Amino acid sequence: MKKLILISLTGVCVLGLAALLTAQPTERKVVEVPYVTPSAMTINGVMDEPAWGDAAQANLITASGYEIWTNKYYRESLTEPDYDEYYARMLWSEDTLYVFIHIDEIVNDSTDLFWPGQWSGDQLFVGLSNRLGVDLQGWYDGNVYAAPDGPYHFLIMGDQLTLNAGNETYIPEEWRCTFADSQRVFDAGAIARMATTIDLENGVWDVELAIYNPHVNGQSCIGFNIGGSTGSTQAHEQFGDAYAYYCWQPNVPDDPYGDPVGANDPGYYTLVTSQYWAILKFVPPPEVVIRKEVNVPMVDPGTVVIDGLMEEVWSAGAQANLITASGYEIWTNKYYRESLTEPDYDEYYARMLWSEDTLYVFIHIDEIVNDSTDLFWPGQWSGDQLFVGLSNRLGVDLQGWYDGNVYAAPDGPYHFLIMGDQLTLNAGNETYIPEEWRCTFADSQRVFDAGAIARMATTIDLENGVWDVELAIYNPHVNGQSCIGFNIGGSTGSTQAHEQFGDAYAYYCWQPNVPDDPYGDPVGANDPGYYTLVTSQYWAILNFVLENVTSVELQPDPTTQPVRFSLSQNYPNPFNPSTTIRFDLAKTGPVTLKVYNVLGQLVATLIDNKTLSSGTYSVTWNAENLSSGVYIYRIEAGGVVETRKMTLMK
Repeated sequence: MKKLILISLTGVCVLGLAALLTAQPTERKVVEVPYVTPSAMTINGVMDEPAWGDAAQANLITASGYEIWTNKYYRESLTEPDYDEYYARMLWSEDTLYVFIHIDEIVNDSTDLFWPGQWSGDQLFVGLSNRLGVDLQGWYDGNVYAAPDGPYHFLIMGDQLTLNAGNETYIPEEWRCTFADSQRVFDAGAIARMATTIDLENGVWDVELAIYNPHVNGQSCIGFNIGGSTGSTQAHEQFGDAYAYYCWQPNVPDDPYGDPVGANDPGYYTLVTSQYWAILKFVPPPEVVIRKEVNVPMVDPGTVVIDGLMEEVWSAGAQANLITASGYEIWTNKYYRESLTEPDYDEYYARMLWSEDTLYVFIHIDEIVNDSTDLFWPGQWSGDQLFVGLSNRLGVDLQGWYDGNVYAAPDGPYHFLIMGDQLTLNAGNETYIPEEWRCTFADSQRVFDAGAIARMATTIDLENGVWDVELAIYNPHVNGQSCIGFNIGGSTGSTQAHEQFGDAYAYYCWQPNVPDDPYGDPVGANDPGYYTLVTSQYWAILNFVLENVTSVELQPDPTTQPVRFSLSQNYPNPFNPSTTIRFDLAKTGPVTLKVYNVLGQLVATLIDNKTLSSGTYSVTWNAENLSSGVYIYRIEAGGVVETRKMTLMK
């Protein structure tokens, strides 16, 4: 049994501000999960596959410490949880998450392995979600009607893999899909396989799982959780419900009875909310095509007005630069225009921002108006078309029918078809719905309404060929530290080519791309439209980072040579909305400067591990998108850490 060690540092305050800066309760734990060939895995309850040795780790209780939060529940004499070990290992293959969980209880009068039923004794909860912008209902029913996308969790007892203990579950209206009525028993075996080995004498319980999740694929990520409860036959006989909840996330390292955010119940974070679950990031195998990854900053939704004008905070947005003065990130074809030497655009770029469950996109298209191109929208499969694709199911591909896969919206994979000022799903045409996608639809065909999941505004200048599109798109996986597949593509044409050839429109796409070779064929499919309309396997990844949109300007002062490190008070202070932070470096080295709110949540990274020469520097920070309040700026340089407070007053 390990011992907890408390280290006291003279003159160092380990509570208050320091605790806030290290805890960051809303920042999820991120774990990178390696790929494994499915044939290498046998679900038999034994950790005998070599791949487990290199697997991702969740170490709740090991010899080196704790990553668990639990309660005692009638067992006040406990000084630490009664486990010798508790850990999990994770691997992945396409659309499948493999999990091995090893539980080694200490068999005594406080604990032993036993499973008298739901809400008593030993229970294991394994939660998954590729909808981190949506929370659990909070009814302790496992949210099982949301499986396999989530958020939901399995309830495992002994050798029984269940959803809600096999009980009939009430289905809220917003989750009713192909279910015949409002209540149903959900079968865990439909989305997962499990095997266990159990040693009651020594209190060892090993659980091996293969779980289907549609977003498990290279470079994607899902929310993940391990939790449960532990009890004993003696406590059960004495108190009836004497089981102690625990969870892996959130956790206070090496303080298993600490309460991270004041909810007073570890079960709350496994059964009621998914807001503190960890993130599993799936590392692709070396032989696959690596998707382009873009970090998208957070924005206050009140600062974005969908009016078709780039007049808010778009300058700080993530970038997709298809055609700019610096080069190309586009692959296109000529389509009856063999005389073209480069695409007929002055500019083509997009900017991306996010707030909870919403992706904001601004797309600027500036065509060169000539006999080869001009802005015109004669209809689907002709002239100018803009495709914007999203997916939080990267383990599932499009049907390949050029119908937009619109029956899969809003989770995806699907795409909008935009023409002029018309935001559509499949051009407003009636769409056939494959059986596996039929949900609340009354029949097998339907016209899908893009306005149900997105808002759009445009500005159009036909004379100069400028088309600006501003979008707010609902996606249930858009949240801090999550990620989705994203694509921009379309076609361009001209009235002259349309009159001459009928269908003379040239497809293009942002992903995949061969930099600065817009007519290069990246993977030999000979059709850029294939990668926007038929498959999502080459779409980019948008990673949603926690920092708010801010603008930063770093200015060195070449006239000074400091003799020691120092961090000055920002000026002005209070400020609105800009302030300057000055610091001195006595020697060259990496510098990190970040801003937190009073809860310890990261709101801006001003300098991210950037190597700076010795000297004096001033950082001007514009916090126009943050609310009034006290903020803390923290610098790390040369092994020294300093913090100061500042006040934003609007």
